[in-house]
Amino acid sequence: MTAPVVTVATDLDAGTGRRLRPVATGVAVAVGAGTVGWIVSSWADASVSTAMLPWVLGRGLGIAAYLALAALTATGLWLRHPLRARVGGPSPSTLLWTHAALAAATLLLLTGHLVALAVDPFADVGWRGTLVPGLSHYRPYAVGLGVTGVYLGMIAAGSVVLAGRLVGRRWLPIHRLSSVAFGLVWLHAVLAGSDTSRLRWLYVGSGVALGLLLLTRRLLPTAAAMSESAVAE
Repeated sequence: MTAPVVTVATDLDAGTGRRLRPVATGVAVAVGAGTVGWIVSSWADASVSTAMLPWVLGRGLGIAAYLALAALTATGLWLRHPLRARVGGPSPSTLLWTHAALAAATLLLLTGHLVALAVDPFADVGWRGTLVPGLSHYRPYAVGLGVTGVYLGMIAAGSVVLAGRLVGRRWLPIHRLSSVAFGLVWLHAVLAGSDTSRLRWLYVGSGVALGLLLLTRRLLPTAAAMSESAVAE
């Protein structure tokens, strides 16, 4: 009777390991992206004083969270893109694994960004501005777009968690809110985070690239529908 127990325990350990690998990778990506965000933030404005370091940290985490979200959105679009089968590249399972790791990294970086801005008096955002759209003292409209984008992103992420359970195959249309969420976050970055021309070019370039990826996916509806059907199954 011990063999089945050992087998079940081994299967559980393997399943847990498979679920934790994207999370562990996401943590590593978050650390790396956070470092890159700090470097980009410092490079964009080298004249920041020591007193503004909390603000620089919040901005660096925000840049890193944006880059992780852009990569997350790109992998999701490419996973269902009609040109993927023609171009080749990573397998769907690899893309899904990467997508999950980037989601974990985005969550970690976004949490750091929100907390850093909420507790920093220089940012003039506060907890209310961080959680409720329009209540930030600093550029309330632009910050509110980002907060709304975060909530839409949470709904899109929740649709994946509930896929095959409560919402069944209807999770994919709900998950399309992720593109809208990225659009709102992009507007937030341009309107609230482009305090230097260098950052503005970063946001414009990445936004145009993802816009083209989404547009080309929409221009081939038949192939896209076949790809979506394969993912849903």
